[in-house]
Amino acid sequence: MNIRMLKTSLAVLFLSMSSFVNAGLLDLNTWTPTSGGTWTVDGTGTSVLQTTNGDPTFFLSDSNYIDSIFEGSFGVETTSDDDYIGFAFGYNNSNDFLLFDWKQGTQNSSSWGYAPSGFTLSKTSGPNVNYWDHTGSDITVLASDYDPSNGWADNTVYDFTLDFTMTGIKIGIDGTNIFDVSGSFNTGKFGFYNFSQSQVRYAGFEEEVSPSVPEPSSIAILTLGIILLASKNLCRLQRKRDE
Repeated sequence: MNIRMLKTSLAVLFLSMSSFVNAGLLDLNTWTPTSGGTWTVDGTGTSVLQTTNGDPTFFLSDSNYIDSIFEGSFGVETTSDDDYIGFAFGYNNSNDFLLFDWKQGTQNSSSWGYAPSGFTLSKTSGPNVNYWDHTGSDITVLASDYDPSNGWADNTVYDFTLDFTMTGIKIGIDGTNIFDVSGSFNTGKFGFYNFSQSQVRYAGFEEEVSPSVPEPSSIAILTLGIILLASKNLCRLQRKRDE
């Protein structure tokens, strides 16, 4: 390795280190709503309010994500109704995504079925799904935690964390672990979810590389160390040959 090659390698590595910046606050102006809801982004582009009490509805990112951690706040800004709020991720289309939903109150509907208060993590793989009671041939419940005390509270803001990698899903609310599920997962869009619940706000969401995945800067530093060590050894060999 000559000096020119070494300088070039070092320049490339330092550029890769300096160019890596966490995504920071997500710009919700670039996201796309599905039918069933009314999603209104505020002037800052960092907060969205969903105001329709209706069918399942999603507000989806413009990019796909995997090996990412998401953090932000959400909550229901009304005392009306007690239904589903939550998040979608690994979303590729309406027949292929992961869903975390949270029900406030237990309900037994003659039309839709039984919906207990609490948390559900599920995988949708086709059109035959009842999102109210999490049944159907195309839904798999990956984890659940139902209890009358597990419902969300009216007019309360919650801190949400999702650590989503190719091998695991970790979900936390207000610093409490809700689910930690291992498996094999694919990239897809991240987004917000409501079903039969209005006045739901999501705000201040950020995305960065998951702590379980090495950052490019760390890899660059390691590679830099290897190059410097190899260069030092080559210089020693060259000196011995010149003696």
